[in-house]
Amino acid sequence: MSSITRIFPSQSDPPERRNFKLVILLIVAMFVLMVLIGFVTFWLSVRGAEEVLVPDVENKELIAALIELQEKELYPRVQVRYSSDFEKGMIIEQRPSSGTIVRAGRRITLTVSRGPVIDRVEDYIGQNLEDVQIHLQTLFASYRALLKIKEPVSYVFDPQPAGTILAQKPEPGTVIDSVTEMELVVSRGPRGELVEVPDFLDMEFQNAIAQLSSTNFPFIFSVRPAEGEESPGVVVAQTPEAEAEVPYGSVIQLTMSRPQRVPRGKVFGVFEYVLPDYPIMVDITLDSISEEGNTTILAMKHPGGPISIPYIVDEDSELILYIFDQEEIRQQAGVGR
Repeated sequence: MSSITRIFPSQSDPPERRNFKLVILLIVAMFVLMVLIGFVTFWLSVRGAEEVLVPDVENKELIAALIELQEKELYPRVQVRYSSDFEKGMIIEQRPSSGTIVRAGRRITLTVSRGPVIDRVEDYIGQNLEDVQIHLQTLFASYRALLKIKEPVSYVFDPQPAGTILAQKPEPGTVIDSVTEMELVVSRGPRGELVEVPDFLDMEFQNAIAQLSSTNFPFIFSVRPAEGEESPGVVVAQTPEAEAEVPYGSVIQLTMSRPQRVPRGKVFGVFEYVLPDYPIMVDITLDSISEEGNTTILAMKHPGGPISIPYIVDEDSELILYIFDQEEIRQQAGVGR
């Protein structure tokens, strides 16, 4: 009997033997087929997908970019970001960049513009000018500013508190499609508002400064030696007199006697400076900075003009004047004493 006859079933085989051979052959055929399929799969994976050139879709609309990627059998991963330089729906950037060769099926990351942070002018009427300025600075901190306040701002006397926005142009709801300057009319405060001058006579100069700061009275100090029975380091004269009624923002002129004994390691002096004239009261702060730490000498709202502030601080101190938290000037302690 030949080897072929032994392996493959024949008519001469008994039924049991023929069935057995058929089962064995079927098992062998399935095994060979599985090996063949595995080989073909491995060959395809090694060969890889077709390589394609990444198209340039930056500065294009999202739909057009998706169609181009689809034609190259590339798949998008979309991210969004606010932008003042790109219209809503435009591609800001892509990764990988155009011209890169990748395999078909690769994901391409697209950054799509959501448009500007704001696209319409908000309603600022009734708000404080300083608050609106801070709001716009925060809003456009990371983006190109599309809405700016036109300088100079128009100020008028009005019963509304000083700094209140009374009118704006463009009106609220106006569409912002480019850099827009907003014209504002702001209250200067009521005309002719009178306030009563406190009594500072015989008050230690530090206490007088604290009271003046809390009531936002602009002031100027002058210093002279103590005379007669005058105590050193106190207010000895003031103009206008106590209980006089003066327009809001009037400058109080105070004369103080020079301190006779200054603690060891300390220095007495007068900080003098001329501020610009402001249409509204601005926040000013005078700080003393030394190795021992920082001390605030004065913090108040001020209309501008000359200031003269006496102090006693550490000898190695630097005095720094801030306007709206921005450093205006610094000088060594003791200058002008």
